[in-house]
Amino acid sequence: MKSLAAFACVLGLIACTGAPPPSASPTTAPTVTPTVPPTVTPTQPSTPPPSPAPTTTPTPTQEAIVTPFDGIWVSEPLTKDMMDAALTRSGLDPTKFHPWFEDWTGIDYRTVTLSLSDGIWDEHDFSDGAWDGGGSGHFTVDGSTLVVHDDEGNCDLPFNLDRSGDVINIELGDDTCGEEDVLLETAVYESSPFHLAQAADWQPPEWSPPPPPSPKPTRETSTSGQRVTLQPAGSVEGAPLGYLEYLPPDYNANGDPSPLLLFLHGSGESGTGNEQDLGLLKQSGLSSLVANYAWPDSRPFVVLAPQHDNQPPAYCLSATEIHDFIAFAQDHYNIDPTRIYATGLSCGAIGLWNYLTKYGADTMAAAVPIAGNGILAFQVRGCELATLPIWVFHGELDPNVPLVGDVYPVTQIQACTSPASADARLTIVPNAGHDVWSRTYGGSDNFDIYSWLLSHHLGG
Repeated sequence: MKSLAAFACVLGLIACTGAPPPSASPTTAPTVTPTVPPTVTPTQPSTPPPSPAPTTTPTPTQEAIVTPFDGIWVSEPLTKDMMDAALTRSGLDPTKFHPWFEDWTGIDYRTVTLSLSDGIWDEHDFSDGAWDGGGSGHFTVDGSTLVVHDDEGNCDLPFNLDRSGDVINIELGDDTCGEEDVLLETAVYESSPFHLAQAADWQPPEWSPPPPPSPKPTRETSTSGQRVTLQPAGSVEGAPLGYLEYLPPDYNANGDPSPLLLFLHGSGESGTGNEQDLGLLKQSGLSSLVANYAWPDSRPFVVLAPQHDNQPPAYCLSATEIHDFIAFAQDHYNIDPTRIYATGLSCGAIGLWNYLTKYGADTMAAAVPIAGNGILAFQVRGCELATLPIWVFHGELDPNVPLVGDVYPVTQIQACTSPASADARLTIVPNAGHDVWSRTYGGSDNFDIYSWLLSHHLGG
């Protein structure tokens, strides 16, 4: 089910094939999938084959496998010490696992999600919210034991599950896949309980975009492209990263302060921050609208888009990078501290959630993460996040960042009572894949995120 190569990737020993895919390629399928034979295209006959003779024998159908454990479950945030303790409790030598943990620098937590549905055991591994490994397998049921068959190793992994409400504890049985696999599975599944993140019968909120305005408005004037400046790394004193800058027509360094909109790019726009690499920011997401004269002059935001250098283990913008860049922006620009907003797509949305994990929601007036993963943020911060107005977008069929990554934190925030949610919205785009940012930033579904952002400010 889980190859050692996949987990070595998680632990930094080899290149991660399951790292977040470039945001510029939204149709890229997830790399970590069950092993399947290559597709062979059959030779087409020159004439159609004869139709099969009719038969009255019914075609047998496989009965669906339903268990009391169906749903999507998430581990607690895992540390190396927690995994060591799980191995010790099971009488295993944790030092044999240590070589796989040599590259934890810059990674605070690992998390694991486990989806159980119709006889499929599907696991995703994350480091600080970024998907970087996992595996799948078919299982059979024997009471409270699910026996997962590893096609790659041609062996079986029995897991004993004990459910109490919305929590399951998982214990590895007699694993026939070898000593190394026993270490792996024990460390992953016995380090913490798993909590229900998405029930098996969960349904997305009704898709109800606003009606288009009538009469259709005329296109607003835009001079945004000529107001964009690329600021390479090292060219602006105090800037921790190279970045793209947009200043609105009414920006005044000595007048009334302007709202800040921080745009956090996806992995496809990562670069070293030099002028050539910064050009990637003009190709995708909100910064592409600004650079290509599709940003109305009437929008009052200062838009800043820092560029992250996509190097392991931090595949996405780190919480510290975002924190330091906001501090720089406040010092360098005439910014209204009560109107600091952030949005990000894919890896940028994951970075935004990680910022909230580490620093909380006290400095932002509102946020719009798109196709991200905020499970860890809610696990660490809980209902502290309810004070932040947040509008989350995700494609229903996203193959790159699992939908549960946004469903879980937002539905949990919406359920908070102390404090109650300020304004938590979850928009699931039906039949959409990873790229739902183009339509969201462009406004083709008539969701006006920019007016929504400006409707919120700190302290009110």
